[in-house]
Amino acid sequence: MSWHSLSIDRTLEELRTRAEGLSGDEARRRLAEHGPNEICKGRNISPLRIFLAQFNDFLIYLLLAAAVLSVAVGFLPGSEPEYTEAALILLIVLANGIFGFVQDYRAEKAMQSLRKLATPEARVLRDGKKVTLRAAELVPGDVILIGQGNRIPADARLLEAHSLETTEASLTGESATVAKQRAPVDEDAPLAQRSNMVFMNTDAVRGRAKAVVVATGMDTEVGAIAAEIERAEQPRTPFQEEVDRLGKQIGYGILGLIGAVASVQYFFTETGLLTIILVAVTLAVAAVPEGLPAVVTLALALGSQRMIRQNALVRRLSVVESLGSVDAILTDKTGTLTENQMTVKRLYFSSRVYEVTGEGTKPEGDFRLDGKPVPAEALEPLLVCGAVANDAERSEESGKAGYSGDPTEVALLVAAAKAGIDPEAERLHEVPFSSERKRMTVIAKKKSSRRWPI
Repeated sequence: MSWHSLSIDRTLEELRTRAEGLSGDEARRRLAEHGPNEICKGRNISPLRIFLAQFNDFLIYLLLAAAVLSVAVGFLPGSEPEYTEAALILLIVLANGIFGFVQDYRAEKAMQSLRKLATPEARVLRDGKKVTLRAAELVPGDVILIGQGNRIPADARLLEAHSLETTEASLTGESATVAKQRAPVDEDAPLAQRSNMVFMNTDAVRGRAKAVVVATGMDTEVGAIAAEIERAEQPRTPFQEEVDRLGKQIGYGILGLIGAVASVQYFFTETGLLTIILVAVTLAVAAVPEGLPAVVTLALALGSQRMIRQNALVRRLSVVESLGSVDAILTDKTGTLTENQMTVKRLYFSSRVYEVTGEGTKPEGDFRLDGKPVPAEALEPLLVCGAVANDAERSEESGKAGYSGDPTEVALLVAAAKAGIDPEAERLHEVPFSSERKRMTVIAKKKSSRRWPI
């Protein structure tokens, strides 16, 4: 369906929904029909696959070959099978595999736990009321509310747009923000020109909007990209390539040594052919470094444990050496690396700088001037401005109070709440914040009879 070419009324009709959102019962029915709004992380790696992967190494192949040769040589005339030697080699290989399996399986379980903790949320209209849900619970037909700083939870058609701009670099490769509007566009318009659509895992950097979900999970644009990535083969790490190269060099060296010894015995001595074969097999078994894979795995495991103590989780042991070779990590300063939470600490008002106590989103704290408490009424005009010209919202679900919206705007609401200010206003007009104006302007009508001090 070319949702971007349809009118708003036609879009709502096709999705069998309305601008006030779905009912709770209908949303549950659609969730059972369409499944959760999640990008598949590929097939879950089974414990058996993790265990077998520990033996996919050229050095392991050499050890297994040596074990087979030590037994096979015993069936030659005049010799006995080396069961002890073969058992020791197999024991080393098995112990190495179990040790690597334990490390990788623990990391895999930890990664799954982290994914559960990082589940994004979305503001949705259900039964005409604003609620905050896990993004995974969204279904086609849901009406979502988008604000500045929000991550878009699904592909959606805009119903309202107030100076909305988004970043779509993850889909189009263009770093510039994209201005959005709600009018239909041409049916053949490419993704970058679908200005009435917002897409999953992109970000709203300015303005606010209301949109109806048209696609979820793997049916979204980012879901199509994830499907392509899933079909690609997982590359081997540089360390794995180095270990394989070392194993091949050892193997070629052993073959060269056996060839040289066998040639000397055959051409320059009267040694029998059977004896030459026995010597060659003995050299092959003796030359294979049984302890090398175990030493490599142990060294990587120790490195992994040291990184865990620094709160760095390594999913595969083979990555540890590669991470250890990193000299610098360059990243932007986003909420990805922090708690994505801000707190007002100082206020400049009437040519004075006031300090604000308290942390986080709890409205507990006071206002101080030169270290001495001051009444909140002295700052009420400034705090009311910060609370009214604000797109963040205070919500109370399941008996737990909280805030939703941009962290900066949430911090302003919390500062006002510390003064007992929670003004309810009907917004008549607004000019959203922009980097050029460096301000947000609203015309609002108070709902309560209490007079604002401005």
